[in-house]
Amino acid sequence: MDMFNGFLVDSESIAIVFSMLMALIAGVIMAASYIIACHGKKFSKNFAITIVLLPVVMAVLIPFIATDLKKTLSLAGVFALVRYRSIPGDSKDILFLFLCTAVGLIIGLNSYFLGFVLAIAVGLLFILITRFWKVSEKQILKITIPEDMNYKDVFNDIFDKYLVKYAVKNVKTSNMGTLFTISYWIQPKAEIDVKAFIDEVRTRNGNLNVILENPDDQLAPVL
Repeated sequence: MDMFNGFLVDSESIAIVFSMLMALIAGVIMAASYIIACHGKKFSKNFAITIVLLPVVMAVLIPFIATDLKKTLSLAGVFALVRYRSIPGDSKDILFLFLCTAVGLIIGLNSYFLGFVLAIAVGLLFILITRFWKVSEKQILKITIPEDMNYKDVFNDIFDKYLVKYAVKNVKTSNMGTLFTISYWIQPKAEIDVKAFIDEVRTRNGNLNVILENPDDQLAPVL
């Protein structure tokens, strides 16, 4: 019966299954690159799984839409209707999403060699850049002060002692206007004593709240 024709195994189906397998291997390579590059830092396990499986999905879709304009436009319409509710992650997560999509597309078009070259080359470059290109990352320092304290220059001598750069990010009131919270972008000097730095700030601000955080901690993974 015609309804069972979809279960028949033909050469095209075997080729697509082979592409799925190749895409899965490429996804594992890219996920391994992502995890190695994030060594010592937080990374999302869910995002690593996404890196593994996204090329497989693309490798299955591409053979069905590559030669049919109507199907291509239909798929574009489906993606246009999707609303991603997740908070955007940082640039490296977005890079890997594009990489996975590109590799899955290339493998889906049966260009296995180019797909693996792209996955391995970008993965190795990403690892080398993150390991050997050391950039001092900015942090956010939040200091609470009483309303009668002039925050403009009160911490400058402490900042000059412990920081390379600093700048006011924003100022807001709290506790019915009796307190101010000043947020700074800061770049600490190499291997500073963070506890001593915070203790000196607390001595100056009357032992009110002092918070030191990394901007990346406020970002959720893309998926």
